[in-house]
Amino acid sequence: MTEEKQKCHHGVVARYHFHDARWFATIGFAPFIIAFAGMVTTSISYLGLSFDIGSFLGFGTFILNEGILMFPVYLIISMLFFAGGIEWYVLCRHCPCYEFSGKEHGNEGRFYCLANWGSPKPFKYNPSHISRAGQATFLGFTGFFLLFPILYFLDRWEFVLFQLLFTISFMATLRHWGCSQCPNFGCVLNCVDDNAKEKFLQDLNEGKIY
Repeated sequence: MTEEKQKCHHGVVARYHFHDARWFATIGFAPFIIAFAGMVTTSISYLGLSFDIGSFLGFGTFILNEGILMFPVYLIISMLFFAGGIEWYVLCRHCPCYEFSGKEHGNEGRFYCLANWGSPKPFKYNPSHISRAGQATFLGFTGFFLLFPILYFLDRWEFVLFQLLFTISFMATLRHWGCSQCPNFGCVLNCVDDNAKEKFLQDLNEGKIY
């Protein structure tokens, strides 16, 4: 691998490979699996009101409860953010990988990074800092994806514990192995050293990276 095509510059990843995206998908879907298992097997009741829709229809709670009905809604809302374009607009379009990775993979209409492998590029690249509104949107949807399912198994401490453990493990792992090397410096989770950021941006502006 030549100097111009090296993966990391000053400890910051400039080029992601498919095994990086596969690693992210593996750790990212662990909380999702717990959420699915908990939501579809839990019958909930709030304020003395039962939401066991299946029992009202004569099916039984395991066949059709509110958790089963809400899981597709939870999935659709989450995927609208992460794979439907919202994340690409508020977060990804500010990252150099969004602008430059497609050319190296033979498709300039898509970008390839840790969390988005082969996603389309419907928005113009904007290297400026991510706005507070964009950061809040990103954190809000991320929190929804990781924590919303807990509402559906509050009375099952083992699922609450599993969801919280997987969420904490996911965020800690991502911060340590992903955010500490990510070139999207405007992200609220980014924790690249300031000195490394300065050197990386200098090389980027001088055309030494891409």
